[in-house]
Amino acid sequence: MNDLQRRLQLALEAAHMAIWDSRIVDGSIAKGSIIWSGPGAALLGLPARQLTHSFAAFLEVVHPDDRERVVAVLQDGAARRAGYALEYRVLWPDGTVRWLAAQARVFCDAAGAPQRTLGMVWDVSERVLAERHTAERKELAEVTLGSIGDGVVTTDAQGKTVYLNRVAEQLTGWSGRLARGLDIGVTMQLVDEASGAPLEHVALKCLQQRQAIGASSHSLLITREGRRVAVEESAAPIWSADGEILGAVVVFRDVSHERKLNQQLSWQATHDNLTGLINRREFELQIAAALRSSKQEGHVHALLYLDLDQFKIVNDTCGHGAGDVLLQLLAKMLQRAMRDSDILARLGGDELGVLLPHCPPDQALLIAEQIRQSIRDYHFSWGARNFELAASVGLVEINQDSKSMTELLIAADQACYLAKEQGRNRIHVYRESDVMLARRQGEMLWVARLNEAFETQAFRLYAMPIVDLGARAEAHDEVLIRILNAKGDLILPEAFIPAAERYDLMAAIDRWVIQAVCRHIRSVRDSLAPLDALLEGQRRAPALFSINLSGVSLADPGLHDYITAQFVEHAIAPEQICFEITETVLIANLPKAQVFMQRMKQLGCRFSLDDFGSGFSSFGYLKALPVDYLKIDGVFVRGIAHNAINRAMVKAINEVGHVMGLKTVAEYVEDEATLSVVRELGIDYAQGYAVGPLRPLTPGVA
Repeated sequence: MNDLQRRLQLALEAAHMAIWDSRIVDGSIAKGSIIWSGPGAALLGLPARQLTHSFAAFLEVVHPDDRERVVAVLQDGAARRAGYALEYRVLWPDGTVRWLAAQARVFCDAAGAPQRTLGMVWDVSERVLAERHTAERKELAEVTLGSIGDGVVTTDAQGKTVYLNRVAEQLTGWSGRLARGLDIGVTMQLVDEASGAPLEHVALKCLQQRQAIGASSHSLLITREGRRVAVEESAAPIWSADGEILGAVVVFRDVSHERKLNQQLSWQATHDNLTGLINRREFELQIAAALRSSKQEGHVHALLYLDLDQFKIVNDTCGHGAGDVLLQLLAKMLQRAMRDSDILARLGGDELGVLLPHCPPDQALLIAEQIRQSIRDYHFSWGARNFELAASVGLVEINQDSKSMTELLIAADQACYLAKEQGRNRIHVYRESDVMLARRQGEMLWVARLNEAFETQAFRLYAMPIVDLGARAEAHDEVLIRILNAKGDLILPEAFIPAAERYDLMAAIDRWVIQAVCRHIRSVRDSLAPLDALLEGQRRAPALFSINLSGVSLADPGLHDYITAQFVEHAIAPEQICFEITETVLIANLPKAQVFMQRMKQLGCRFSLDDFGSGFSSFGYLKALPVDYLKIDGVFVRGIAHNAINRAMVKAINEVGHVMGLKTVAEYVEDEATLSVVRELGIDYAQGYAVGPLRPLTPGVA
């Protein structure tokens, strides 16, 4: 071996290469042979010594899947007399698979016929395996990205679109092929949800700031077709191994449902579900803002407080469903009649509030008169009944001297009260001097009326059925009190209870009701012949009567003895009496209420917790109270057929009540749609005009 050959051999060994030398017979590679150097034989897993293979023997070493391709490439190179290059697999004797690369030139004889090939062969297994591993990882990444629920878009360092996964294609309307190379702002166009203005793209912001950008909560995606989709998107940079930014990856998802639900919750937090008007809480914020502008900028506004004079008559004669429709119609009518800047709110029940921004007193009085007259001119029909309406209106000026939002509302309420006291269907402008006197006079007048009601036996009891929705047909009524005045009109508790509470007459009213109910039970029993009474008792359980108790009575240490004495005097089974207490009253008198309830439960009386759910702290203390019935607050029950949130609240209260072993009662069940949902939720009892009207407790009593 001369020096040149020696240097060539050293160079080949340094490069881990070997000589590839083959003979061609009659132009055919397959008829020829291959001469291997020692390093070449080692590439085949054979001892490292010179070796001559027939081409057929060489093919036995080649991987079966590659043999046809190897023959074709080599034969083509010989035929073209141009040489060839290829990669193929070989099987070592121990079963190991290795990848070899070969590159050779074709040499011809004097006649131009191919005679031999000469070139190099080397092991490329590590490179091929590395490339395959990389390809598999890429494929796995793409499969993973394609299967996740979020949209994924990647860009290059200039913000050009590189890749979209399946979800991203569906959300944006762009296919990966069409989007590739386009600006990310084109393939994923983002605008502000409120203004519609283009947003600084999260991917570009990520590339500029060289850091991850957190999720936004106010973006809309404009799809290729022009649809608007609420999305929540974030971006992170893609780094190279040496710390260079290669691009950005944007992850986004469709949040249309969540955002719509949040908007609904936000709307319901500030609006009245029935009328769509803003609620009392939001109205108070509007008044506070108007007051700030008066203090800081000297603006003058006006506040109106409206009370519908005939609303309770509609409710009592036609049911709460009719009252709800009346409120909805009036709200729409008043909104059409007022200025665009005026703010109408439902403050509760049949009470409405109006804020008149930038409105001096004289103009406010004119607007108030227009509102009063429009209500007066409005005729409401329900079935065969027609109603003429009226409103009492209190008006208060909001100026620099106004003290607080709370005092403004109190003043407007007081002015409205005076309008009612002066004959209703009128407007009263608030003056501090006459309100205090009128309030005291009004309260004292009610004290006189209540004392007169005691003396003339003007109190009347009415029964509202509590209907079992199961198989049982037990009789259960809630007892409600009214006053029959000299004109023959029934006065509702809302009118006289506040004065009774303020002047310590509430305990006397509660005791009167307890005594009257006991007398009624005895009179019904005594009216039956002994045999009929026995048969009636065998046919069904005795009727149950729910009596409302005030906070004053709960705190009365002598009430237990008084009730016991009534039971003894009238021979009343305590199991026929259920005492009904509102959640707020119970919380305010909890320690004394617990003692009273335990003592009455020992006698056999039952207890019902009224307006349950209004306090939102109920379940915490409920476990410590001997309650039999939960009356779910009617605020949640009304509209339950169309309000998913109210339905969820009622469902939760009902399920927890049942877990605790309590019976549940749905109040204000005013129509068949509500009753159907109440039955579907598995509530035990229903109360309202859909299951039974209000009726005198004693037949024949007006």
